[in-house]
Amino acid sequence: MKKLVFGLFLLGLTNLAHSQNDVQKNIILEPVTIKPLNLSYLKEVQREDTPEFTVNLQNEAARYDITEDPIFDKEFEAYEVIFKSKNDETSGLITATYDSKGKIMSSIERYKNVLLPKTVRTAINNKYPGWIIYKDVYLVTYRDNSKSKQVFKVQIRKDGEKKNLKLDYEGNIH
Repeated sequence: MKKLVFGLFLLGLTNLAHSQNDVQKNIILEPVTIKPLNLSYLKEVQREDTPEFTVNLQNEAARYDITEDPIFDKEFEAYEVIFKSKNDETSGLITATYDSKGKIMSSIERYKNVLLPKTVRTAINNKYPGWIIYKDVYLVTYRDNSKSKQVFKVQIRKDGEKKNLKLDYEGNIH
C-alpha cells in the first residue's frame, strides 16, 4: 500500500514538473479602432442631474455609429435617425442628424413625464406651495458648435385649477 501511494505521489510530481516546462506562445492581437463617442453632444445636453431615462436615450444616440449601418453611403451629407424609448408613464424621442463621419450635427428631443431635476422641483414648490406636478415635458434642442436649449414644460394642479409653466434648467420660470 505504501508503494502504491508513493508511486502515485511521484507520478503527480512528474506531471507538475512537466507542466512547468511549457514554452510561452506569442499572441498577436488584432488592431482595435477606438472611436470617441459624440462627446461634444453629451457634454452639451447632459448635466449632473439630468434624468436617468434621458441620459440612457442620449447615450444610445451618442454611441450609434451610422457608418456601420447597411444603408450608409458616404455620398450623402447627412442622415436623420430617430430613437424612441418608453417605460411605464415615461417616454422619450430623439431625432438626431448625423454627418457622413457619424458625428451628431443636431438633435431635437422630447421626453414626457421624466423625474424633474431638483432645481426645477424646488422652484415650483417655492413659487406654488401645495400645488402638485401633474405632467411634464422636457425639450432639448442641440446644434453642433452652439449652446443647447433645454426647457421644461410643467402642468401643475391644485383644487381643480391648473397652470402651465415653462422653466429652464436653473428653475427660472418664464
